[in-house]
Amino acid sequence: MRTANAILASALLLATVAAETHASLDGHPSVTQYLSNDAPFVVFGVTPTSLGAASTSLKLTFIATDPLEQVNVFPFVRRTPDGPARLRPHVACGPRDPGSWDCHIPVAELLRELKDSDGELGLRIEAHGDLRKRSQHSTVIVTLPVRHPPASASR
Repeated sequence: MRTANAILASALLLATVAAETHASLDGHPSVTQYLSNDAPFVVFGVTPTSLGAASTSLKLTFIATDPLEQVNVFPFVRRTPDGPARLRPHVACGPRDPGSWDCHIPVAELLRELKDSDGELGLRIEAHGDLRKRSQHSTVIVTLPVRHPPASASR
């Protein structure tokens, strides 16, 4: 009975934290796609999981299971999924020792490019374990919807 109560309390705590940070437990509506996964690196998620036009930053949370020599994040925006996008200068989020880490990504300037249309913000994450070993490299793409508020009805 105590175990069941502890599990229920943990689930409620996680749900409360997710609600306060505008994140869901599964990351929806953000999408995480591993293009390669050979570094000791796992994306835990992004907060928030969707963005509004006035958003200024995004928090990427990841786990290093072994030391990471580099973690670089290349943000981009595009108007449609699979549409053209230009990678922006990277944000350095590493090196990192083993453990859980947060990295804050500025997004205000990127979102200005969408002006008054909805779109998608993406993060191309490149993580490297030992740089001398080409096999210790992971590339992950995280995408989040960007929604603009509906225009006010004119009178």
